[in-house]
Amino acid sequence: MPRIMLLFLIPCALLCQSESTTQKKKPALYDVAEAYEVYDAVLPSEWPWRYAHAKRLTIRSQTVPYTNCLRVEDNQDKDVRLAIANYLELNKEVWALERAFHIDLPYELTSKDDLATQQERNTGGLVEVSAVGFNADKTVAIVYVGHHCGLLCGGGAVHVLLKKQGRWQPLATIIGCPWVS
Repeated sequence: MPRIMLLFLIPCALLCQSESTTQKKKPALYDVAEAYEVYDAVLPSEWPWRYAHAKRLTIRSQTVPYTNCLRVEDNQDKDVRLAIANYLELNKEVWALERAFHIDLPYELTSKDDLATQQERNTGGLVEVSAVGFNADKTVAIVYVGHHCGLLCGGGAVHVLLKKQGRWQPLATIIGCPWVS
């Protein structure tokens, strides 16, 4: 009987140990300068900034891998296909954001999901972003941006941007599935 118990306990202990080490793994730092340029171009058009007139932004400190309905399709422009493929690959992981946003509102990075605190601080809610997918020459970008502003308040969408004359501008292309609550 004791041998049977040992045979059961050893695999269980190893399994528990491997789960605890994967839970402690911190995400790698997301230090892609062009990605922060894309965030800077998209954030001013988002609901907390544009419509809620937030005085400051609270941005989730880690990327959110939003891939709903997003796939590479033959009828898409080649550069868009490459950017989507890169986006899907990068967003298999969660990345730690750094304080590299250059936006006109003060902001903070947070790991907390406490929306009540955000509403009290006039932030318009919690903003989340994905890692940014690029085509080979980094002239097309794909990024998800979402926000949570209450129990039945929030939204998010995948944005496609084109770099023209050194500035990121939205393309008319809509991909993926936007959501709103």
